[in-house]
Amino acid sequence: MIDEWLSRTTATSDTHPPRRWGILGWASWLPEIINVGVVGIAAFGAVANLISFSDDAIRQGLIDTYEPSAWTFLVVCVFAVVGIALALFMRAASRRPTRQRIAVLQLVLMVAAVVVAGYGHLRLMRRTTELTGQTFGGFP
Repeated sequence: MIDEWLSRTTATSDTHPPRRWGILGWASWLPEIINVGVVGIAAFGAVANLISFSDDAIRQGLIDTYEPSAWTFLVVCVFAVVGIALALFMRAASRRPTRQRIAVLQLVLMVAAVVVAGYGHLRLMRRTTELTGQTFGGFP
């Protein structure tokens, strides 16, 4: 059985498989770099949203405290959606189990970034409502 299989295969002198990227072989690492960048921006934004402002800063102005928190939360959400889309594509397109596991890890990190950023923003909303009486559409 093995002899039959060996007789049907063609022998080649080149032991290296053809490169998928051809002349752009140097660019084969770009998908991973893009994914790391998206995850990094989302994680940085989520951690930045955990910064607590002083009571005086909250009382003095919403523009300096609440608005940056709201914009940061929105940016984290946008990057999380992009990161989830990239992770799903990477999971579906990759044949290697390591890349598939990394894609699942990226999905988890994107969801965690949204949860952390949302928690920080909700915490600031509640503190702002307590200190200034300003309501935000019934969220806090």
